[in-house]
Amino acid sequence: MPGTRAARRTREEVDATLQVAKLDAAELLPTAHCLAFGLGAHGGAGDVCLLELEPALCQQLEAGRSLVIRGDKEEQAVLCSKDKTYDLKVADTSNMLLFIPGCKTPDQLKMEESPCNIVHTELRRCRPRLKKLKKLLMGNTYEGPDSPKEKDSKCSKYTTEDLLDQIQASEEEIMTQLEVLKACVIRGYWRILEFDYEMKLLNHITQLVDSESWSFSKVPLNICLQELGPLEP
Repeated sequence: MPGTRAARRTREEVDATLQVAKLDAAELLPTAHCLAFGLGAHGGAGDVCLLELEPALCQQLEAGRSLVIRGDKEEQAVLCSKDKTYDLKVADTSNMLLFIPGCKTPDQLKMEESPCNIVHTELRRCRPRLKKLKKLLMGNTYEGPDSPKEKDSKCSKYTTEDLLDQIQASEEEIMTQLEVLKACVIRGYWRILEFDYEMKLLNHITQLVDSESWSFSKVPLNICLQELGPLEP
């Protein structure tokens, strides 16, 4: 409470609290950190989230990099760094109530006092959730520039930013999976070639290689693009 000095506890009181909390004193960290929030610092909802990070993620934040939380309303949120994905798990703990002198539960607060709900969240490394990536791209495969779908504005197309917003994975994991899916950027959008169209392109390439007597292991890319450009712009 403002203007009230926190009460000091004796060693016996601390030991008794540890026993109630079923904690071993030898396993406790030697340093305690006191967090103070000014009036209105925790926003209108009155919620504070304590997020436990591994040292590598702390170093990334200290270096000025960002961590991103991804997930639609019906999905469980994940936290992503540049190259890894983590599950966000709410850690069940009552230790904050046991160790904060004079701490009140929401039921004990007066009506005029603004409650502050503290949630302790920890991270667990998880596999990137990439099934949705293939589902999105397969919903509108590329059949060539003259396909009616290319003129239909209702057909969904996705930029890199769109995929980062919708896929629960880090940027590096998404880019790696796009390579696995053999997706390519066409007019700024990630697309997967429709099978028949891909076979059509492959047929053009094999005919050109055969006519020029090239080795399949040494096909000159620039010449190939120049020759096939008029056929498939």
